[in-house]
Amino acid sequence: MRTKTISKHEPSGTEYASLQTQFSRYDRTTFSGFVYDRADLGRRYTVELLVDGEPYMSSLCDEFVTELADAGIGDGRFGFTFHVQDQVGSNATIVEARLANIGSPVGTPIRCDVAAPEAQWHRIGDIKWAGGLRFEGWLAQDVDEDIEILIAQRPVMTVRPIGWTNVAQGGEFGVGRRIDFHLPEHFADGRVRGLSARTMSGRSLVSEPIAFVAFDRGLEQTLADLGRWDSERLRGQLFDQLLPASVPFHTYQGWKARFWPASQSDVSSEAAVVLIGDVRVDESIESLEAQRHATWTAASLPAQGFSQFDPRAAREFVDGDAANSDFFVFCLSGTILAEDALQRFADVFASEVDCDLAYGDVEVQGGAVWPLAFSAFDLERALEQAYGAYCFAVRRERALEALRSATSLYDIFLSCVEPDRTFHLPGSVAALPRIDASAAIAELIAASEAYFVRAGIDANVEPRKAGLLPAVRVRRAVDWNERTTIIIPNRNRAELLKRCIETVTPAVHETNARILVVDNGSTEPETLDYLESLSAEEIDVISVEGPFNFAAINNAAVDCVDTENICFLNNDVQALDDGWLAELLWRLAAPDVGAVGAKLLWPNSVVQHGGVVLGTNFFAAHAFNDRMDGDPGYGDLLQVAHECSAVTAACLLMRKRDFVAVGGMDAIRFPINFNDIDLCLKLRHLGKRIVFTPDAKLVHLESASRGRDSAPDRKARFNRELAMLRAKWGAVLLDDPYYSPLLGLDSAPFSALAWPPRSWKARANLPPVPTVPPIGM
Repeated sequence: MRTKTISKHEPSGTEYASLQTQFSRYDRTTFSGFVYDRADLGRRYTVELLVDGEPYMSSLCDEFVTELADAGIGDGRFGFTFHVQDQVGSNATIVEARLANIGSPVGTPIRCDVAAPEAQWHRIGDIKWAGGLRFEGWLAQDVDEDIEILIAQRPVMTVRPIGWTNVAQGGEFGVGRRIDFHLPEHFADGRVRGLSARTMSGRSLVSEPIAFVAFDRGLEQTLADLGRWDSERLRGQLFDQLLPASVPFHTYQGWKARFWPASQSDVSSEAAVVLIGDVRVDESIESLEAQRHATWTAASLPAQGFSQFDPRAAREFVDGDAANSDFFVFCLSGTILAEDALQRFADVFASEVDCDLAYGDVEVQGGAVWPLAFSAFDLERALEQAYGAYCFAVRRERALEALRSATSLYDIFLSCVEPDRTFHLPGSVAALPRIDASAAIAELIAASEAYFVRAGIDANVEPRKAGLLPAVRVRRAVDWNERTTIIIPNRNRAELLKRCIETVTPAVHETNARILVVDNGSTEPETLDYLESLSAEEIDVISVEGPFNFAAINNAAVDCVDTENICFLNNDVQALDDGWLAELLWRLAAPDVGAVGAKLLWPNSVVQHGGVVLGTNFFAAHAFNDRMDGDPGYGDLLQVAHECSAVTAACLLMRKRDFVAVGGMDAIRFPINFNDIDLCLKLRHLGKRIVFTPDAKLVHLESASRGRDSAPDRKARFNRELAMLRAKWGAVLLDDPYYSPLLGLDSAPFSALAWPPRSWKARANLPPVPTVPPIGM
């Protein structure tokens, strides 16, 4: 049912005599309208939504209203949208809108139990420039139309919304259809242009043309190619960092032809190639004959299962034809090696004396050729997915040692990897054949189990549902005598805190944990009464006075904790099952893991947090918040546990002793934002791993309790903390080891190719080193 109420309301007094308003109900949970002053079209009002007489939320009236723009009323940005929680929309009797701090009604109150004519307007979408030739946005779920893109009012292309995205509406969130497209490359000519967008029925999505500029190979390279203005190269570098460019994955073949570096190496060494299996061997040999690396020998070992082989046949090859080989390359039969694969492996062994094993990116077939761009070495992902095992090279001495006991491709890979002696080569070294997931998973389980036996670690390895690559799930043994305290900061909003505690309590009981609520100046009677009642449930409450400082609040809480582990949890997080905390503890059981983060969803099932990627627009971004729950993610990263540079403190488990060792959260430099990123990077500086697990899944109403940092009064603080993050961790922001330099940094991580690539250099996963600016700088 859609209802509406439209009025031209004129409040008493001359100040608001020319005010025009509309207020309507689009569906059970969505209310929208507009407010503008005919005498002052530059003014923006703030509207407050009331549900049954109680204030619910507020919103600035700055959304684009196509109908107003078409009527020539200012820039058309006078709209507002409220998306209320489902239970509120279902139970409300009267919903009304008023001008904030003035009290004048906007439209007339809406009776939710009475039908009315269909609403005439609601926000249908938006588009923004993401840098380079990329644009992103959203379209309302019910608008089933393609989008026409215009440059200088001339149509250039038509795009169809694909997938889903989260849309902030008046403090709550809704689902929109995702718009994500790149303009043709000929627009990357350094000229400033304006982009417009409209639905095929003619409804505009932007209030005025979006100004953009893009440069072929980036502004820094453009200035360098001009051969002058060297003083401007720094400006170009900064522009490329803040507005990086990308191209879509489907252009991979053209991107590869354009940017692939020419090999000029004169390294001379002999390679031995071991092909496991007897399918399409001729094709693999043909790719070897095309190698630029002249000296090689190869053997095809019959497969026993998926990638298992007879160790005796392997040793015969090692002692016979491969007796003089400097390094061994292992892959499946049917693998098509890139022309420079052997040369690149030879180069990394010659230049990196600490490198024992090197693996590269790969290509997979799916109607076209698609790139799988990997990270620097990731032990957790290696144990769950063996992602680098499909084409890798090992120094002779290490290979001989592994072949004494290894019996499969996965076994060799996991026998040889050591985090500080394993290097990643950005760029594809091979195209993979088809993988038999059912057979491969059994062998991967055996190889991961063998790894834990060698390491003396008690762990259970189980099969996972196969994705693009076979995968398993690892559960290390936990000492349940070690206890965990869940720390929940809170100020007012009793309903949020109550729901959070209710949903996490089963996991608390299951793991023998405890809850500590840290109250920061609550004043609402309902909240104070609820906090007082928690003692009966054996939940501790402490008070930390003063302005909201997330870092200081958590630091104070940790000082009061006497358990071995601490779990930071926002009060706007809700658990979806009882096993999330146990899953985090299974990951933290590895002694070199410093922190573990969970998969967080918005209430509409769009992914809110899938780990943190550094470098996007020269700061950081949550990975995969362009995906719905159930999507496997790029390279199946939403299906397997893996490492990342940081995870959000909205749900973060770590040891108290590690928290103390890094000095806790930085309450001076990062009081509100980026304190969790700084904390994780400090842990990594000590050699600790940060792990994200998709098997701990919770709902996060991001910023529901304190508001969003886009609010005008918080932008200055956010920008200061961002500047501090760039000053302290700028080097790692430019080179996140867990994110390929071949992937775009313009917007949503793992969604496009970098244009141009940032580096082709082999890289190891090394601890980040901070540059700590003095306080006050």
